Amino acid sequence: MKSKVYALGLLLMLVLFSTSFSQSNGEITGQIIDEETGEPLRRATVTVIGTKLGGFSDVKGDFKIKNLPEGKYNIKISFVGYLPRELADVIVVQGKATSIGKIVLGLEKKTTEEVYVEARRINDNESAILAVRKNAAQVSDGISQQEMSRLPDSDAGQSLKRVSGVTLVDNKFVFVRGSSERYSNTTLNGASLSSTEPDKKAFAFDMFPSEFLQNVNIAKSFTPDLPGNFAGGLVQLNTVDFPDGHSFKVSYSNSYNTNTTLKGNKFLQTAGGATDWLGWDDGTRALPSSVPSTRRELDALRTAALNPADQTGARDRYEGMLQSFNNNIWQQNPSTVGALSNSSIGLNYSDLFTLFGNEFGILSSVNWGQTFGINDIQRNALMADGSTFFRSNGTQATRSVSMGGLVNMAYKFGTSSSISFRNVYNRSADDETVSLHGQDSAYQFIDYRNFSTQYVEKEIFSTQLGGEHALSFGNMLIEWNTGYSYANRYEPDFRKVRYDRQLYDLEFDPNTPYFIQLLQTEQGDGGRVGRFFSDMIDNTFSGKIDFTLPLTSSIKLKFGTLAEFKDRDFGARSLTVIPPPTGQWLNPDIEALMNDYENPQLLFASENFRVEDGLRIGEETKLSDSYKADEELVAGYLMLDVPFELGSESLRFIGGVRYEDSRQIMNTFDVNDELVNTVNHFQDFLPSLNLMWRLNDKSNIRASATQTLSRPSLRELAPFAFYDFVNTILVFGNPNLQRTLIQNYDLRYEIFPNPGEVISVSAFYKNFENAIEETIQPLQSELGKSFANAEGSAINYGVELELRKSFSFISNALRHFALNVNLSLINSEITVKQGNAVDTRSMWGQSPYSLNLGIFYLNPETQTSINLAYNTYGRRIMQVALVGMYDFEDPHIYEMPRDIIDLSISQPVFNNKMDLKLIVRDLLNQHLIWEQGGRTFASNLRGTTIGLSLGYRLN
Repeated sequence: MKSKVYALGLLLMLVLFSTSFSQSNGEITGQIIDEETGEPLRRATVTVIGTKLGGFSDVKGDFKIKNLPEGKYNIKISFVGYLPRELADVIVVQGKATSIGKIVLGLEKKTTEEVYVEARRINDNESAILAVRKNAAQVSDGISQQEMSRLPDSDAGQSLKRVSGVTLVDNKFVFVRGSSERYSNTTLNGASLSSTEPDKKAFAFDMFPSEFLQNVNIAKSFTPDLPGNFAGGLVQLNTVDFPDGHSFKVSYSNSYNTNTTLKGNKFLQTAGGATDWLGWDDGTRALPSSVPSTRRELDALRTAALNPADQTGARDRYEGMLQSFNNNIWQQNPSTVGALSNSSIGLNYSDLFTLFGNEFGILSSVNWGQTFGINDIQRNALMADGSTFFRSNGTQATRSVSMGGLVNMAYKFGTSSSISFRNVYNRSADDETVSLHGQDSAYQFIDYRNFSTQYVEKEIFSTQLGGEHALSFGNMLIEWNTGYSYANRYEPDFRKVRYDRQLYDLEFDPNTPYFIQLLQTEQGDGGRVGRFFSDMIDNTFSGKIDFTLPLTSSIKLKFGTLAEFKDRDFGARSLTVIPPPTGQWLNPDIEALMNDYENPQLLFASENFRVEDGLRIGEETKLSDSYKADEELVAGYLMLDVPFELGSESLRFIGGVRYEDSRQIMNTFDVNDELVNTVNHFQDFLPSLNLMWRLNDKSNIRASATQTLSRPSLRELAPFAFYDFVNTILVFGNPNLQRTLIQNYDLRYEIFPNPGEVISVSAFYKNFENAIEETIQPLQSELGKSFANAEGSAINYGVELELRKSFSFISNALRHFALNVNLSLINSEITVKQGNAVDTRSMWGQSPYSLNLGIFYLNPETQTSINLAYNTYGRRIMQVALVGMYDFEDPHIYEMPRDIIDLSISQPVFNNKMDLKLIVRDLLNQHLIWEQGGRTFASNLRGTTIGLSLGYRLN
């Protein structure tokens, strides 16, 4: 705990650290790129016409001209073999850095018109990311910080759902082109990230604040210099290295939720610890140290405590252990969420210094926030004939706390080299309380009340050291990166308790009391009354180096290698509450509390836990509930980038091959406590062919044929079985899974009419061999969810349409308005075995369509911004059903379409010192509905959020 506090303090000191940095004059910054390849041009000359000031671009094509008095300037940019460009009326403001964005230079053999650009003080990142996309080697889409900041999106996941072909599931998992989250991959500044999700092969994007990002790029087709472990898309999160200049900003936001804020005593919560507001449990929920370290030792202690002849003090030790648990946290207390409860604060500091004659940049940020949410939920289930057999309603109350920080430092060695040190830390804690009341009218014939309280901490840390070096030898560029990523998911004391009464008794006496469901065994049943503890730690070490060697003035050879090592340590304990041993009875005072479901803390008071006539602690943990696993990956690649002419047409070929040698090692036990050692060794050659036909300076046609793969995740391999209390199903892994091979075919036509504008039409087709998919298996007394390789091949195909266009072509009066719309139409088919049955259906989580529509207004003079965004998607399978159990067709559980409208209005005031922003999330507030057989299976209502944020710059 102390180390975490020290780390947080150090991070805060770095953010608050500031050196006086006087900027009496202004600066001009920008980046110079090649028109044909989109690559940065190093050592291009930048001069201020009429002065002796100027400079050169660095290895990334970036340049900076300092010490310019306030005024207007004409800038000339030139490079040997390229046509020069002049930019007129570049405005410089005292103490500010004026960015002129990306400047494109064309080869001298092509004739172009001289272009004059009027620079703006705000960096047009949206135009920049489209310029990168226009010249990218692969089919890609993305979103810039400029667009993310305009929208009411607080995290990367919310922002990514605006991208063409991307849908967001459970508010944190990204589905790209209809492929589930397990077929996507995520990198941060080019390095792999550890995962905080124990049950999914996925990255939870709600862990990453959008303000930490410069942009997000999604590679939808594969080139050999990218990791080969994806099918839907490679999500590339990128943070900033060098800031524009000195900046210190303080921000605060507060929001009101129509379903939560000031809604009386509707919010349920249990007692927590003193540091819950930081997202850290202070030990309030921790497993007591007196609990034996294994189930075998606990069983032996419990047995010895009952032996009158025991001389080891087992009785005292066991009774002391029983009373060492914190039993005051069972009570679900109603409370009111105050007007200022949903809030966040942030500090951002950045600066540029001259160190030993070169530029040194630092960019840092810390933030903290908390939200309270009340979700009105409904849960139903169907019998085989489609009639309802149980229905329940209740409340899910969640307090979420998040905090994190970023510190990036970079240093330039002249114009030929740079080195960067990037660090990101973020943690979150969700304290969730659920109360359900329902009836099972066909199986157990009971009226029941379920209560659960779950507290989950997640943290992720990434540190990277990397560099870029342009060598005079062969004009070679060397890029390298080493990284370490750590993720932890800690779940202390997930408490569950269930009460019920017979429906038959209710017919005669409506006041029939409820009774707690204590199982009369020494093992107990944690699904009825229990406490669950788990901890997962992921470590990822990576290193890579890339070489780019120009073979001619236009042809480039790129090659490199990567090594990556991951290890995971997962452990779980499932403790149960059990009655006295056979032949003994509960004390009458304790028996009288058995039906008081409104006050469980009275029953579970410490004094009611004792050896003979009280409650006891048992354990149902299996050896398979813990596992250790390692992953090793070594890769190398060779890639050619060849622009060429075919008659009068300009084309570009990007192709090559990537070799990946991977090994997965799993050490655990199966459900029968038999030792399981799984070793998966895969050696794969992944070819990639990409062809770009440049029709003119503003349009391309792209085609690609590639092969990628998807390895089973460590959780998918682990036989560890976990009972999903909310969805009432047992989840377990499959150590016999094989990796999936995917053949990908892409075609895209894209037009870039003006900066910041694009029109594109894309088509894709994917063939999956040994696709990994969720499946349902019948067990002895319940259903289980696991993972299996599909029978035969699975397919996934579709089209994507995108339009980003200013309304200025209609009328000059509408020049400040713009439209952003994208539509995806997708279909898939997969066949999976379920016991003796075969199920052919669409792939899990695939929506047949998704639509984003945004109308944006930005006045460059007043900086007023108004943004209205609409998002919807088609119905998608969220839970796979066991088809052999049902008499009706298509018994799978679907999430139904939902319309989401978000609004944001922002306005700088006080000479741009302060930013005011009004946000409205989920304006329509429609129910999130899951259906089975045309009837409601589950329904959630989260409410509309209205928020106000302000940021103040102190520089």
